[in-house]
Amino acid sequence: MRLALATFFALCPALTAQAPPGFKTYENKLAPLTFFYPVAFKEVPLPPTEQVDVAKFVLDKLPQELKKVDERLLKAFTPELVVFRFELALTTPTTGAQEAGEKEAPSGPATVREAMEAQSRVGSWEQFATRFQQFDMAADAKDPDLFRLQWQQGAVAGVLPVGFVARKVEDNVVYGVYGVTLSPNEKRFKTQVVKMMGSIELADGSGGEMAEAAIERLYASGSYRGVEARKAARRAMARGWKALDTENYLIVHHSKSEELIKRIGREIEAMRALYMELFPPVGAMDSVSVVRVCRTMEEYFQYGGPQGTGGYWHPGNEELVFFDYSYTQKTLDAETKKRLGRNKLSNDDSLLVLYHEAFHQYIHYAIGEFSPHDWFNEGYGDYFSGAVVSQNTSRVQRIGPSEWRIHLAKDQCEFGQDFVPLERLLRAERAGFYHPKRAGRYYAAARAFAYFLKQRDAAQAHPQSSKLLDTYFTSVKDDYQRRVAELGDAADLGQKMNAGNLARKAALQATLADIDLAELEAAWKQWIVDLKDPWPHLRKKRK
Repeated sequence: MRLALATFFALCPALTAQAPPGFKTYENKLAPLTFFYPVAFKEVPLPPTEQVDVAKFVLDKLPQELKKVDERLLKAFTPELVVFRFELALTTPTTGAQEAGEKEAPSGPATVREAMEAQSRVGSWEQFATRFQQFDMAADAKDPDLFRLQWQQGAVAGVLPVGFVARKVEDNVVYGVYGVTLSPNEKRFKTQVVKMMGSIELADGSGGEMAEAAIERLYASGSYRGVEARKAARRAMARGWKALDTENYLIVHHSKSEELIKRIGREIEAMRALYMELFPPVGAMDSVSVVRVCRTMEEYFQYGGPQGTGGYWHPGNEELVFFDYSYTQKTLDAETKKRLGRNKLSNDDSLLVLYHEAFHQYIHYAIGEFSPHDWFNEGYGDYFSGAVVSQNTSRVQRIGPSEWRIHLAKDQCEFGQDFVPLERLLRAERAGFYHPKRAGRYYAAARAFAYFLKQRDAAQAHPQSSKLLDTYFTSVKDDYQRRVAELGDAADLGQKMNAGNLARKAALQATLADIDLAELEAAWKQWIVDLKDPWPHLRKKRK
């Protein structure tokens, strides 16, 4: 089967017109458009909720005219090209009143994913053009379907962000290409956009039928759940990306390390088994979970990874995203390697992030597709980042301390450095927890608190706190389900979010009803101070 698929996709380029020098053929036969794109660009994946963009490409080989541009400006405005397609909205007649017996539909999106998909859709050129509201957009004097973009805030160090949008309209379908670059590259970039636009055609579907059949054969055995989601993710894979199916996950990756991907597949299943044991879900966990592994940190950011993060779970895109830390180590510049010192990035870092983010992914579905308080979510996520999975049994052997958090936690509890009082930690809402100036200390405190509560000796020594985590989980899960059930089938996302906020507050109140927070905080601080540090040489010495 693998050989047959490889042969099929290897032959696909031969089925389309030959790309001119400096360009290559876009190879996804399931896409609604066919086209060429410049060889200096590489394809990067699009988020699964994207409804208009067909393919995205970022500059991979820097042209001579951009080599002297400040690297910070290049990172802020990395030259990119995006192919798009959308249909013009048609006015449809009102169908009349709801028939008796029909369930009332939500007035708006019912889930985060539905909301993101709705936000991504456009039904007119005017709607589409709002994507470029930070640019001045002017039609070309000779071609009314070609537009030049110019950054409204002006030049930076004499360099101006610019771009182009080219379009074509066939019946009610609008398609084309847009992109941004920097002014020294404008002339070359405009030529690339125009040539690329000239190559775009609506796909006839013949190649797509063969590619679709190949994907269908992959899942013909019926061995996997969530088949439709697996198929959709495979259809959308960018050039060079691959996928690995496991029982509960689809790992979409661009890593060069087959060993790492196999290990991810084995160990994420081991972690899920532990999550299931500790956090029984409200219903059947039938949905397949997508794990996306980018090749490098740079590619991770190009895909949409938030700056300052090493991985994330996105409830709207329904993806866990991180990158190959070991391969990224090879791509770092000398300054970054010097800053890291002996802390070289490795596969262990990739797995640490996996364990953390996989908990967020699991708990989102386990409690009914919403998130608990951040101290619980991030504290437990970081707690599981210290997991050790047996290579022989594929089971979690133990949970150890976190190399990424232990030293700040010890400084917080031993010296009061950036200490987060327990009551403030437990009651923190999202804006406060993730504030850029405080997030690090909140993460460390949440992890340290969860680790303290999960250790047997700590719980036995302070019985009032031994059930705190379990009480919170059960309370927030049950209370949310009750509130959503009362809302009925017509509940939209806004109503569900309000139910989630109320459930969190009620769960926290129930959890802390018989807790002496001052006593608990003192016990927690002392336990962290006494905790043995496996990496004392990495802790910064206090002057």
